[in-house]
Amino acid sequence: MAKKIIALLQARTDSTRLPGKVLKRLLDVPMIIQELQRIAKSKYINKLILATSDENSDDELSETILKNGFNLYRGSKNNVLKRFIDSVEEFNLKDDDIIVRLTGDCPVHDASIIDETISAFLTHTCDYLTNCIKPIYPDGLDVEVFTYLALKTTYNLATKPSQLEHVTPFIRDSGLFNTINLNKKPIHPEWRLTVDELDDFIVIEKIYNHFNNSNFTFKELVLYLEKNLDIININSHIGRNEGYLKSLKEDLLQKDT
Repeated sequence: MAKKIIALLQARTDSTRLPGKVLKRLLDVPMIIQELQRIAKSKYINKLILATSDENSDDELSETILKNGFNLYRGSKNNVLKRFIDSVEEFNLKDDDIIVRLTGDCPVHDASIIDETISAFLTHTCDYLTNCIKPIYPDGLDVEVFTYLALKTTYNLATKPSQLEHVTPFIRDSGLFNTINLNKKPIHPEWRLTVDELDDFIVIEKIYNHFNNSNFTFKELVLYLEKNLDIININSHIGRNEGYLKSLKEDLLQKDT
């Protein structure tokens, strides 16, 4: 029997740096819907679920997701690891079924890059495979693929705030799992195509306005930006993984109390 492949796209609207970013509009469509439509082109994913919190602040996001015909799960706000586990409970997954972790601030994500990562996972013997431990692509095209068993084990053992909020650090760092980084020549990993701050959104908005649709490929995007590096320079001052670094500081605070 074929393995089930479930993609979980985590998103909330109460971002501290750019509140409501996932509902900001690109070509008059909410950013999160543009991303979901791009991910939905995947040839491997059996089920795509937007996993958000059960806080009132995410009511509008939830309504938007359902209104546009996508699957929704609402759960713990800060314990995203629990949100992930709970969101797939109804599917009776087997240990070797597959979870794909994506984040809702990446509106230029490309289904072919997601499928490339899933395909690599299927052809390797591992518990976890990603393209972002050593970044292959610009920030905003990260993909993490792992077994349901790895997710369950992590849920049972992880305790640090960073591990609960970001789901996969325990898988990568505990030494309990066989982890692999995609082996491929990097393509502009220094670029920033995710949305955490206003300058990030300005970059993405310029991209969408140039193509005037959401169907552009990563290859087309690279060709455009290589000729328009002034756009990439708009947000080049922002560091990669600042949210995760903030969570690591919370780990230290927890340790001190």
